[in-house]
Amino acid sequence: MTTSETLVRDLREAVSSGGLTVAYQPQFALDEGPPGGRPVAVEALCRWTHAPYGEIPPATFIPLAEDARLVEEIDIQVLERGAAQILDWSLSGRRIGLASNASPSHITMEYAEEVIARLEGTGLDPALVAIEITEAPSPQLLPEMRGALARLRSFGVAISIDDFGAGDTPIEMVESLPIDEVKIDRSLTQRADAAADAIVADVVSRARSQGWRVVAEGIETSDDLARSVRRGCHRGQGYLLGMPMSAEGIERLWDAPTLRG
Repeated sequence: MTTSETLVRDLREAVSSGGLTVAYQPQFALDEGPPGGRPVAVEALCRWTHAPYGEIPPATFIPLAEDARLVEEIDIQVLERGAAQILDWSLSGRRIGLASNASPSHITMEYAEEVIARLEGTGLDPALVAIEITEAPSPQLLPEMRGALARLRSFGVAISIDDFGAGDTPIEMVESLPIDEVKIDRSLTQRADAAADAIVADVVSRARSQGWRVVAEGIETSDDLARSVRRGCHRGQGYLLGMPMSAEGIERLWDAPTLRG
């Protein structure tokens, strides 16, 4: 058996036995200037520690999960665990939003109903949840997704387009979908040229008329942060502000607002 076959077999076992874990990367408000204090939301990220190989990076195991048709169950599990954590924080007085990823390949009405059922099972306020759909590789965002996205939004879940700018999907296609948020890809966040400024300015301008939230991801330097604030992004996320961390790490951020992750 090849290493790849072994990993797929073991990944399948990890999915079925609950052997995957969740890390949380904080998001901070930028629309009142450079961020400080408590995170306003976290992105739930799947992690897999394999014995004996150790930590398997998502760039390795997510493509395997796609090929093995496991990614939908992984996404659902991460959402459900993240929602349970958010509810726990909410009950302890820490109101933090949740962003959870979903592959566009399974944005169907059946998926929407499964998300709703899992969230109802946790008892979490759906207004605290955003489902992030990746924009790249293109084309991923299809008009056929509209019904499922509308169903999720009618339940109260926000819809976010992740990694905007990493592919070649036009903003007009994004604008045609029922969404609430656009996440600017790190490739634009980290660029200081006029073309990147213009792309982000267009997104922010449309956000004002559409009621979207704009999140800058991939903030890794103080220049990235200053640029994102200047561009009018509402929230920021990246290694400068906080690495993916355990739930306990997020709690330390919340309870000691002067600290960074």
